[in-house]
Amino acid sequence: MAAPHLKNAGEEPASLPTESTAEGTVPEMHESEIEVPAALYDVVICGVLAALGLWFVFYALRMPTSDAAFDPGTFPMIAGGLLVVLSGLQIALALAGKGARGVVGFQRPLWLAIGMVLVMVFPFAVGAFGYYLVTVIWVPVFGWVAGVRRPLSLLATTAIVLLLAKGVFEMLLGTPLP
Repeated sequence: MAAPHLKNAGEEPASLPTESTAEGTVPEMHESEIEVPAALYDVVICGVLAALGLWFVFYALRMPTSDAAFDPGTFPMIAGGLLVVLSGLQIALALAGKGARGVVGFQRPLWLAIGMVLVMVFPFAVGAFGYYLVTVIWVPVFGWVAGVRRPLSLLATTAIVLLLAKGVFEMLLGTPLP
């Protein structure tokens, strides 16, 4: 999935290949590009991230506490708080006219929309079916949507995500995943 890029503000970003020359690569989908003013992009995206941060903080406050240095709500509280503060700062810069200038272009908008839906559905699927089962399915699908076509890369990425989740959350922080 192509990330948004800023136009008219420096170098032109590299685009996806137009021909399938290397094994495992995919030719660029011939979709139009969507362009949005950079300041509007900052306000909308950072507003959504700030709302997500508030959601993290709200639910972190409802998690059980303990005398340990890190309890289950510590990580979401820190992440949510940082999202709120940094998103608020970026919104203020954008509204003051000191943020990004130019136009943000989105390549492959259909694939971008599918990726966004996958990201939004993920937490609900985890709640219904459990983290590990959903991750085994979601990571390769998301990788495919992002343009990864090598099966070994998809498998390796899935394994790394699962191992990091197990190691960081369950073993290091002692926080069981659903």
